[in-house]
Amino acid sequence: MPAPRLAVISTAIPPAASGQARVLGQLLTAAVVAPPRWFTDHPAAPEAGMPGFGTRITLNPPRFLLYQGRGAGCLPRVNNLAGLMATVLGRAWQIIRALQAEPVQAVIAASGSPFDLPAAWLAAERLRLPFLAWLFDDPVMQWPADTPYRGFARFWERRWAGRCQPIAPNEVMAEDFVARNPRARHATLVRNPAADGAFAPPPARWPAAPGAVRILYTGSVYGAQVDALRNLLSAIRSSEGFELVIHTAQTEAQLAEMGLAGEGVRVRPHLPHAEALAAQQMADILFLPLAFESAIPEVIRSSAPAKAAEYLASGRPVLVHAPPGAYVNRLFGGGSEGAGLVVDRPDPAALAAALLRLRNEPGLRAGMAARATTLAGEFRVDANQARLLATLPAGRA
Repeated sequence: MPAPRLAVISTAIPPAASGQARVLGQLLTAAVVAPPRWFTDHPAAPEAGMPGFGTRITLNPPRFLLYQGRGAGCLPRVNNLAGLMATVLGRAWQIIRALQAEPVQAVIAASGSPFDLPAAWLAAERLRLPFLAWLFDDPVMQWPADTPYRGFARFWERRWAGRCQPIAPNEVMAEDFVARNPRARHATLVRNPAADGAFAPPPARWPAAPGAVRILYTGSVYGAQVDALRNLLSAIRSSEGFELVIHTAQTEAQLAEMGLAGEGVRVRPHLPHAEALAAQQMADILFLPLAFESAIPEVIRSSAPAKAAEYLASGRPVLVHAPPGAYVNRLFGGGSEGAGLVVDRPDPAALAAALLRLRNEPGLRAGMAARATTLAGEFRVDANQARLLATLPAGRA
């Protein structure tokens, strides 16, 4: 049977160096789909080693104001909302025209922009195509309440939610979406997968090298993690024999402005994905933080960082520091019988106690690593490609 032909609308597309792009690139391969038509308004920022697949169409930039000439400051909220609406309608027509020229079997739109989901839905409706909404983040609550984007996103969600097949990376996201949209279909669970390279066996030695126990965090640091990282740094400074290593594209000065500098922390350059996996497998402890103080706590609750699956597969101890009710706590939790240690209160002393347990209890480390490795099977690429393929319309010759 021919592979289905898809249009995919997303803020980040392969081979960009972002978690969302990486997930799309891992799952939408030649093994399951024909080369997709990718729509995005973001500039390409390729990640080394990630091949491109399909064709790219650049969407027009958003219009945050409909009218920008003299007098644009009059009725600013109306002008802003009119610009947002014009962006959605303009993108919808751009997608329609492209797909009339080169038809597809279905339209997929990913969260991450207030414009992409409604524009893609309008295009799918016009072309009478199945529409799938891929909810990498909560499409409404990811926008702070004090901005016009949350209300704008909710206005459109009420219209497309009951006329799509939602795809969610975890149960919490699926539950939150259906709770807000009771008429929506049950979401298909497609996990943010771990690359096959994440499953390479780690070295048996612990710690991996003499000296301080190395706690590793890889990736960007922003409001969704920063206070949890500061809590860890406080815990390290109250203990002996631990250090935090952060691999990120951000500079030391930028992290220092967030309070992540000085004793107990080393900032290292961003690593290409394959090198990041190798670094994770050599870490003594992997740290998975989510913010306790956030303008978007609902997004923190349902967040499914792409690195979570890689941490499960690494065979290394994982320390999770996230607010109560967060999906990552559910994933790794279970106390001494979990796949990692979870500290769900913003207490550096509790984090310090968890670090000491991980250092001093080899049986705890081994048991958690074994349970994590078993759980990681749920996050393999092929298993999640099968779930996605079952949701897609069959290809047509």
